[in-house]
Amino acid sequence: MADADYAVIFQGRIADGADAAAVRANMAKLFKADEARIEKMFSGQKVVIKKGLDAETASKYKAALGKAGALVEIVDLVAMAAAKAAASASAAAQQETSAPLPAAAAEPAVQTSASPESAAASAPPPADPPQIVPAAFADGQTPEALETSMADPGEILVEYQRVEAPDIATDHLTVADVGETLAEHTPPPEPEYDLSSLTLDEPGVTLVEPEAIATPEFDTSAMSLAENT
Repeated sequence: MADADYAVIFQGRIADGADAAAVRANMAKLFKADEARIEKMFSGQKVVIKKGLDAETASKYKAALGKAGALVEIVDLVAMAAAKAAASASAAAQQETSAPLPAAAAEPAVQTSASPESAAASAPPPADPPQIVPAAFADGQTPEALETSMADPGEILVEYQRVEAPDIATDHLTVADVGETLAEHTPPPEPEYDLSSLTLDEPGVTLVEPEAIATPEFDTSAMSLAENT
């Protein structure tokens, strides 16, 4: 059986572009929790969704919460404990090296020439790279556990209810054959106009006598033309 050393941590972060109200509603359905508990989860504090999980199950929890729009972090509790122990050991070592040395030890040692091969053989082995503590445990405090439960991946949260098909009476309806004319086209009647009061003049008859237009008069006495130079 895989080691159950992982925890799923939530700190109120949601996916980019997700609606906060919709994510809260999804989380309420997923955890079967009331509004007060959901608001507590979105307070910004670190909340342990589930711990004591193996890596595969923790990934399933993360995927299920991701579909709901919530961003969670998977934390390796064993690695975190090892990082804390290494940090404590390093701090203790620093305190020992910073303590005053005895008089005999304070004297400089006589340097002797040595070959590069012997120097490399006598050099201490390189230290392991420091482990990065997850952000959820960076302050050294244990996150507050949420008093709720989460359904296992694949569990049906709401039972499907079959909706009965409506009973619609269609006995009186018939379907015409393809190409059959359903209604005959009846052209509208032509309009009738009373033109008895109208007459037509012979071609060439002047209907309106033209009015003479007076020639306009312009006073140009004040105007002159410049000489062509």
